[in-house]
Amino acid sequence: MEIFKSQVAEEVVKLTMGAEMSDDEKSVSGTIEMDIENQSKFMEMVNSLLLDENICNIMVDLSQVAYIDSSGLWALFEGHKKASQKNGKLVLLSPNSDVRRVLDITKMSKKIEIYENEQKALTSFGKRKA
Repeated sequence: MEIFKSQVAEEVVKLTMGAEMSDDEKSVSGTIEMDIENQSKFMEMVNSLLLDENICNIMVDLSQVAYIDSSGLWALFEGHKKASQKNGKLVLLSPNSDVRRVLDITKMSKKIEIYENEQKALTSFGKRKA
């Protein structure tokens, strides 16, 4: 799993996960599974943003995540919890229908905001009270 980090607003970073990084390291491609094999890499990135870079607003693009298991769900919830503790927020963007179904069944979709559109996700950060 590769994670591409991009600044999409002054205080918002978007994380996009994929199978491989492009040659110019400006995007990722290929679908991945968010599972026990790679959830630690995701958490390392989230912890780096929150603790080292002091960025507390994170958008996680799930468009290239084909499958998510309980460890992937844990990582998303842990990131959400840690961002909230720093008066920030973690939102999810564009999960496919299978991943969305898992998020709904586990009630994660009630705890973490999910958006299909990046602009709507960005707008949600402006509504956050500090």
